[in-house]
Amino acid sequence: MNSYSYELKKEVASIESTGDEAISELSAIIHTSGEIIKNSDGIKVIVSTEIPELAEKIKNIVKNIYGTDIEIKNAKLSFSKNDRFELVLPTSIAKQVLLDTEIAKYDENKYLTFNRGISQYLTNEEETAKAFLRGAFESAFSCSINLVGEKDEKHLTGYHAEFVFSNEVFAQDFCFLLADFDIISKKTPRKNSFVVYVKGLDMVSDLFALVGANKGVLELQNESAYRSIRNNINRQNNCISANLTKTVDASVKQLETINLIKEKLGLESLDETLQEVCYLRIANPEESLDELVKLSPKKISKSGLYHRFKKLEKIAESLND
Repeated sequence: MNSYSYELKKEVASIESTGDEAISELSAIIHTSGEIIKNSDGIKVIVSTEIPELAEKIKNIVKNIYGTDIEIKNAKLSFSKNDRFELVLPTSIAKQVLLDTEIAKYDENKYLTFNRGISQYLTNEEETAKAFLRGAFESAFSCSINLVGEKDEKHLTGYHAEFVFSNEVFAQDFCFLLADFDIISKKTPRKNSFVVYVKGLDMVSDLFALVGANKGVLELQNESAYRSIRNNINRQNNCISANLTKTVDASVKQLETINLIKEKLGLESLDETLQEVCYLRIANPEESLDELVKLSPKKISKSGLYHRFKKLEKIAESLND
């Protein structure tokens, strides 16, 4: 069974992009999962993904904008559970793609340089900014959220989503881009990468909604509702268990008190009301005070029953002095 992250990325990759939005999305994809190879023959770009829908999307974008039909190659990796798909942007269009996606530009000396951050030009409109976020989501997103049925309930996780990037400038720009949509994120280094993460049910849900993972939002809300119900049941069970423990402890103490008086004085030495309480408890050792009130042959309140047991305790204490 594919992971929750995988299914979310498939859902987002199924959203069609055209025009400027497609260029912004392609820019994010190449930034996060592309490899730029420059040699004497020129420049080519290799993009790899485990999401077949994303591979098809990249192929369609390139075909529609640049008129070039590129091949999707299957590259099975021994350490990966899923297939990997590779797409090669040939030298005939690679440089133009890099320029259009603002990944590359010419400096004042007409040398080709590469931009490590996110282009403001490609994200200055709301829809192109969302398209850029979709591209990063499809390529660099992962989460540790376990839905009901995926794992044992003992291993349910919190609500945590993250993006892994290769350079810090891009990671910081990505935090700013999320902030433009009121999504709070944090950046942290991890080995040779930089991680941008979002925490909390509301923030993660907003992130999913922003990139178009609507099914994912519904699943997350259902998961939250399930966990809330489960936690309420656990609290109720814990309360019941605590009350049972309290009842048992009280009953044991009361029986010990009665047995001590019986051994040292004899129950017949007590007045009639206290004798009745003793025999009631002896006959019903596991019942709570509420139940003893109901079982008593004579009308008595819970408070009255409680105070009679307290009198018996004082008698027992005097016997131990």
